[in-house]
Amino acid sequence: MLGAAALVALEGVAVTALGPLLFVGGIMMSRPDSLSRAWAEVVIAIAAGALILFLARGLYQVAGWSRAPVIVIQILAAPVGYSLAFPSGQPLYGIPVIAAAAMVLYLLFTPESKLAFFRDIRDR
Repeated sequence: MLGAAALVALEGVAVTALGPLLFVGGIMMSRPDSLSRAWAEVVIAIAAGALILFLARGLYQVAGWSRAPVIVIQILAAPVGYSLAFPSGQPLYGIPVIAAAAMVLYLLFTPESKLAFFRDIRDR
């Protein structure tokens, strides 16, 4: 459980850090087509990162409610990583996204992990 929580927390930190990077690169350094859309991207990145960090905390605490949203996020992250790695030609960004998603999914579907989460749900 600790490994999955750590990887998801790392993803959360990366997505949260994307917000300030979008601010500097998209708003401060260039003239965006739409300033409101650029600000929305910054806010969404920070909010999404905070949500992922919240889910990582749930995984760390073996809270049953956290497992399904993390699985959905990893399933959505895999095609994003593929798109970054191959069609966009940025494998240094895409391959780590794919690898992290695959590792988190693996860790969440091990028998020990499933037993821990189902035990948490059953104990309520």
